Formats: sequence, structure tokens, C-alpha cells
Amino acid sequence: MRSVGFLWLSLLASAGSPTLQRALSVELEAPVIVDIAVMRGDITVGYSRDGQVSIYAFAQDSSGRSFLMETLQSRLAIEQVNNRITIRDSRQPADLETGLRISYRIDVPSRTEVNSTISVAGNQTIIGVTGPVTVVTSVGDIDVSYVDTEVVKAETGRGNISCSRAARVEAATGSGNITLMENGPSKAIVKKGVGRIEVGGARGSFEGSTDKGELHMRAVLWDDWRLNSASGNLRVELPKGAKFEVDLATDAGEISLARTDMKKLDAEARQYRQKVNGGGKVIYARSQTGSISIE
Repeated sequence: MRSVGFLWLSLLASAGSPTLQRALSVELEAPVIVDIAVMRGDITVGYSRDGQVSIYAFAQDSSGRSFLMETLQSRLAIEQVNNRITIRDSRQPADLETGLRISYRIDVPSRTEVNSTISVAGNQTIIGVTGPVTVVTSVGDIDVSYVDTEVVKAETGRGNISCSRAARVEAATGSGNITLMENGPSKAIVKKGVGRIEVGGARGSFEGSTDKGELHMRAVLWDDWRLNSASGNLRVELPKGAKFEVDLATDAGEISLARTDMKKLDAEARQYRQKVNGGGKVIYARSQTGSISIE
């Protein structure tokens, strides 16, 4: 947890003085559940200490002036029932016109489940909890790291998703890039537009789909991969001497095999299957008009 603590301290150092802060005691023996539902704002949740949840809110108007604590308290509802804590933004849609900008930081124990939704716009960062973690943003980026026990579910309507060192990941963006590094079994989808998926150090099965963006895999093949694209290119990089099997097909794109341990392929070929170095886990790759490259 040393690297997690360093990341968290860096975030704290840049946060400044909070407009509002609350400290809530929780039981050590039971996991904590934090439910967050706000309209706008940036949210950061991270491991700090066991036995306590600390909530900080930083508020400014459109001119950069800080809001009074009393004003913020009237807009923010914080409730606790045993080890379950709920944080809600009570603003109405008309309040969005005031230009109020709020950032939230929640310090939590390691054994914490996080369910967080931003209904209009804002970025979310989750660091160093056991999970599970469910993060939803209408417009904004999501960054999750060091969730090494339970699943991470991250979805944004428009924005980028980055996830590293998680036990399992399910990531989806309507439009944007997805980056997954050193995770367990994962799924990633870019629903529309030129969104790229980048995967490194995959430690389990993977399912990925893009519309117009590239899907790039660079990892050891621990389990089967299923890759799909409409018009984006599919690019796979594997170590030398790796044992695997490929099942490739494209409707109108090209198949490129840039490895000495794979058979040569005609330029007109649109389908290809082969066991490489005796075979192993399977890479299924399908693209309508994009190219497929195995390197």
C-alpha cells in the first residue's frame, strides 16, 4: 500500500482548504459502503485510515470565490446508517445556472465498497479500496486503481476511463478512450466514435469492442481474448515464443502477421486460423473494415 499512500498524499497536498468537512466513525469489523449521488462536481475516494470516513467538500462560484459552509450544508445531504454512508447533492436543475463548482474528497477505510454517480458532469477517481466499485458519469473521466479484491464497473457517457491493478474490470464509454493496465479478467467497450482501447499486462480473459478506434493488446495471453471492431484496427503484441491460437476474420480489412513463428498469408486473405508454437489460449478477432495485426 506504500505506492497507494504516496498517490493519495499527492492528491491531498493539492486540494487546499475545504469549505465543509465531516468525520464519521465506522465499525472496524465490518466493511464500509459509500453511496454517492451528485449532479456536478469532481469526486475522489481513497484509502486513508480504518475506523473513520472523512468527507471534504470544496466549493467555488463561477468567479472562483469560495462558498460559505452554511450555503454548502443546505445543498449537501450526508447520512449514516451503521457502516453505510450516503452523500447526496440536493440541488435542483435550476441551481446549475449559478455556476457553483464543487469537488468532493472522501477518505475511507481499505475495506470499502463505492457506488458513485454523477448525473450531469464531473470526473471521478477511486484509489486503494477492496471494492466492489461502481462508478457512473454522464460526461467526464474515470480513473480507478488498486482495487485488488472485487470487481470495478466504470461507465461514462462521454469521457476517458483508466483502470490499473484491479481484480476484475468492466468498462464502457459512449465516446472516449479506455486504458487498462495490469488487471484481471476484463471487458471494455467504446460504443461510438473514435475511441481507443489500450490494454497492457492483462492477467486474465478479455473482451473488447470499438467502433472507429484502435484496440491495442500488449500482454501475455493468460486466457482467451475476444476482440471486435466496426472500422477500427485490431493490433496484438505478444512475447517471442508465446504459445497461442488465433482465429481471425475481417470483412474488408487486411490481416497482417508480423511474427516469424506464424505462417505467411496471402494479401487477399480475410480469414485465418493457426496454432502457434503448439497452441494454447485463443485470440478471437473480428473486424468489419479494419485491419488485424498480430506482432
